[in-house]
Amino acid sequence: MSRPGFDLQAHRGGAALAPENSLLAFGTALDLGVSTLECDVHISADGVPVLCHERTYAGHIVPLLTYAELRALRSAGQEPIATLRELCDLLHERGADEVGLNIETKFDVLHPDENAPRERFVASVLDVLRGSDVGRRSSVQSFDWAVLRLVRAADPELSLNALSNTDYLEVDQPGASPWLAGIDIDDFADSVPAAVSALGFDAISPSHSILTAAMVAEAHAAGLRVLPYTVDDEPTMRHLLEMGVDGLITNRPDVMREVLASADLPLPRRYPAHG
Repeated sequence: MSRPGFDLQAHRGGAALAPENSLLAFGTALDLGVSTLECDVHISADGVPVLCHERTYAGHIVPLLTYAELRALRSAGQEPIATLRELCDLLHERGADEVGLNIETKFDVLHPDENAPRERFVASVLDVLRGSDVGRRSSVQSFDWAVLRLVRAADPELSLNALSNTDYLEVDQPGASPWLAGIDIDDFADSVPAAVSALGFDAISPSHSILTAAMVAEAHAAGLRVLPYTVDDEPTMRHLLEMGVDGLITNRPDVMREVLASADLPLPRRYPAHG
């Protein structure tokens, strides 16, 4: 996914403004105006990509229940669990043809017995994207870099964003981290941009707490975009903008819009609901 301008990504739809990963949240973000909707995806027992961050929903392990069972767990006042297909449909209904998706695959390498195999995970997500025009402007991100390798093999056109944070990297620890697709970050002088570039991915998406100006420069020199997460306060937003990041992931897209406006940068188009 390569679109011009600063990439304002609404984290889980803008989780500070509406219930996270709900169609209400994504609709609110489209009303406000963002360039990308970031979402979390688990796969139900019957192969439906559902939008949920935690591996449990209403006290149940998401990948062990069918979509119908998950939908039935909705409690009073709670937004129903949504699907990736419904999110694609929402973009189509709003005519949001400039808005992309950044889909975080929540395959948990520490609980593989509770997840669909990676291959089934990837196939389920790609099946939805191939049935929608949203696929051409989507990216997939994950802390599990092995999933990203499988996505690249299945669909070379999709952009891949490598999520990273200190705990997942296992810097200066023996052996390879289980999250990094079999590579050892120490073999790359502890450099995330170098490791991600070697794997052929398209962007680094580190926690903003570990991002440095040197890392941004190294990533850009390697042709990688830099999309830090999760940035909600104005001073940090301004600092990262000055650092030269290509976008950021935030629960407060409303605040980031104010920051962009004050810097005289273009704002993403709004896509309000009709009627």
